[in-house]
Amino acid sequence: MRLDSLILVVPAKADPERDTVVEAWLSAGGTVERLDRFWEPPAGLDRQRVKLYGNDAFCLVVAQKLQLSLLSPDEQILITVPESLRMRSVQLKRLGTLAAHDFPKFAKPVVPKQFRGAVYSSLAELESECRGLDASTVVLLSDVVSLRAEARAFALDSVIRTVGVYAGEANPDHAAKFAERVVNALELPRTCVVDVGLLDDGTWIFIEANATWGAGLNGCDAWAAAPCIAAATEAV
Repeated sequence: MRLDSLILVVPAKADPERDTVVEAWLSAGGTVERLDRFWEPPAGLDRQRVKLYGNDAFCLVVAQKLQLSLLSPDEQILITVPESLRMRSVQLKRLGTLAAHDFPKFAKPVVPKQFRGAVYSSLAELESECRGLDASTVVLLSDVVSLRAEARAFALDSVIRTVGVYAGEANPDHAAKFAERVVNALELPRTCVVDVGLLDDGTWIFIEANATWGAGLNGCDAWAAAPCIAAATEAV
């Protein structure tokens, strides 16, 4: 995808990874608009050329203001993934139905940012984190697994464009090969970011899928990620 006619709109606040993407975008001939008061984007922006990259609040608000569509994977996709790819039990439960025997578990909200996704050793620990949330809040619970390494892959049109090992040590080519197997096995948007992990026994597993427009590089190449980021925003 050519970037020389496109405008990358990002938050004004500096961020090392995002700034690396900005540099790659500018080097490819594109233009960049940094917004401070993002809830009031400039009226002169050509929405047909705008592509968004930043945190959830920034991108969702600007997308609404400019009538843009952001491509995102299904928040519950982990439930539908074949166990041969995820290699662990995953279930959805409401916060009020959880019991002490459900833990320890990795827990994350189905609605992003409701609480911190992490390993919780007990129900009391999760309840403390979720204080103030309604008992009907849907929680994704996953068995805790020991990972030797974790890697992130930016995908576009079912092809892995760049991969970075962001935790532990692993062969990036092996991570990319497994990530490509994942994106070809699942119902995903045209572009997304796939996180995969390496178990102690050498088996790769699917961790989660994230929206390209809000994902950090985590060791991936900014030049290769830029076309993926561009594809994640569409004019309505």
